[in-house]
Amino acid sequence: MPKSWTMVSVWIVIAVVCIALAIFYATTSTSFLASAEAKHTKHAILFAALGVLSLAAASFARPKPAA
Repeated sequence: MPKSWTMVSVWIVIAVVCIALAIFYATTSTSFLASAEAKHTKHAILFAALGVLSLAAASFARPKPAA
């Protein structure tokens, strides 16, 4: 994976979107991207985990300062 600030920005945007979706699924009863209208805890957990993993990817993608 190339180490650049552009990739860091992309990963952070993905993380913010995933965390927003996690909050959406945890707090509302919806059938958006799901089969029944209810609170979808599994979807919320999945998107929260993807958000955390995206932040970890952003950390690994950032350029390291020269030692």
